[in-house]
Amino acid sequence: MDITNLEVGERINALRKRRGYSREKLSELADISVQFLADIEKGRKSMTIPTLRRIAAALNVTTDFIVNGTEENTDNSHIITMLSSLSERQKAYAEKLLAVFAEAISKEE
Repeated sequence: MDITNLEVGERINALRKRRGYSREKLSELADISVQFLADIEKGRKSMTIPTLRRIAAALNVTTDFIVNGTEENTDNSHIITMLSSLSERQKAYAEKLLAVFAEAISKEE
């Protein structure tokens, strides 16, 4: 068993539990089978980059955190991760909402 796969699996498992997700819920969010997720968490299998991205988006963390255990050096990484999981249409809505929010709070100051 590759230690890197084991470390990655342990991080995914810990994040899943911290988020309060069952394996079934996370596998649904990441569009993978429950058995494949279990194999990843136990370090028995590795995953493709697209699968890694889906798992990271579902857990609302960066892929760097899953692979290396470190966050990017930006306070906005969690926002970027959330946005990356949205469709283009959803991103357009999020941008409009953010513009309205920014305008509203700027009027308060």
